[in-house]
Amino acid sequence: MFKSFISLFTFLMIALSAFGQNSGIGIGLSVDGISGKYWMSETNAVAVNWNLGSNLSADYLFDMPELLKITDNTTPVYYGGGIALGTHKGLNDDLEETTELDLGVRGVIGLGYYLSDYNLDIFIESTPTLKISGGGGFGFGGNLGVRYFF
Repeated sequence: MFKSFISLFTFLMIALSAFGQNSGIGIGLSVDGISGKYWMSETNAVAVNWNLGSNLSADYLFDMPELLKITDNTTPVYYGGGIALGTHKGLNDDLEETTELDLGVRGVIGLGYYLSDYNLDIFIESTPTLKISGGGGFGFGGNLGVRYFF
């Protein structure tokens, strides 16, 4: 199944790149799955991450493109917040395995590096999450990846 997905993803990237490069939609791979980002304005975006398993998150992001100037390419620091949905295995009172729903509120702080000549965004981010259902708790996550914008 994973090979089929990679083949489909590659085909879509090639096909969609023929329709223009500045629509503000980016799709890519990260260390934990698939990442997508939709620019709503020059400084606001919505990002969605799916780990190809049981976790999905959506975040509203605010970019600060002029905060950190490393090279001529844009290197924005961004922050935001969102929700995380997922499942995990648990045990009930009879010690039988169950699948439980996780719901969390998460923050995001990250750094991007845009290679405008190639329509690529390389990013690294930290995602502290507070689970409000499914066992509760607080945890830190993170992500590293590349997105292609078309």
